[in-house]
Amino acid sequence: GPAELLALLAVLKVGDNAYGVPVADAIREATGRDVLLGSVYVTLERLERKGLMTSRRGDPTPERGGRAKR
Repeated sequence: GPAELLALLAVLKVGDNAYGVPVADAIREATGRDVLLGSVYVTLERLERKGLMTSRRGDPTPERGGRAKR
């Protein structure tokens, strides 16, 4: 659907270090519309289940309270 296409294009634009926040920012820049971060994560997970993309866990960072990015 349109949300999946926008998410795929945003991931391509952001590059290898794409995760939810930069992907949402790229979608917002491209469309001029507000994007709910939760909907971005749901869409990215759906794309991964369909085999259209893969994810990996990054190292934990102090900025994220010791949590890792996916």
